Amino acid sequence: MKRYIRILIISLFSILFVKTIFAQPVKGKKFEFSTSASMWHIKEKNRDPETVINLPVRLGYYIFKGLEIEPELFYSAHDGEDDGYLILANLSYNFKITKENIVFILGGGGFGNSPHYFTVVYDHNINVKAYNFGIGLKHLVGNSAAIRIEYRYTKYSGEEYRAIPMTYYRIDRTVSNIYVGISIFF
Repeated sequence: MKRYIRILIISLFSILFVKTIFAQPVKGKKFEFSTSASMWHIKEKNRDPETVINLPVRLGYYIFKGLEIEPELFYSAHDGEDDGYLILANLSYNFKITKENIVFILGGGGFGNSPHYFTVVYDHNINVKAYNFGIGLKHLVGNSAAIRIEYRYTKYSGEEYRAIPMTYYRIDRTVSNIYVGISIFF
């Protein structure tokens, strides 16, 4: 009898797992636009205050069920001339765990002109490569929108040339960030 109960439980979990694996997050929607934003006002002693707006923008396309290609652009606009960018190409998979909640995992890589400092990208004329991995949750609001929260681990590498002294400075940095934003499906 115990054997049949185990087989039944394993069968039920297998059916739920297969149903979750092949679920489209929002039925009939192939694209997802998402963004989150942060604004910083930095004031240091003996320096002019600076306001920074950071806006990562993503436009995803579901290529098969929950599998999504998600290009991403981080752009940080500063008061000064130090605008920074980071371009990433992510691949994510979305698991629909309830009617309103979608868990996703992602990974990808890209390039930019500087690594992140907190959630801000400054232009330091550094050519960097970036690799990132993350996990998150989307909570559906209605039929075409979601609130999104995610954790991101990013590794940067690159070189910066410094004129005084004349050397190349090696960039090797890891950053962990939490993002909160919205997604719109269409």
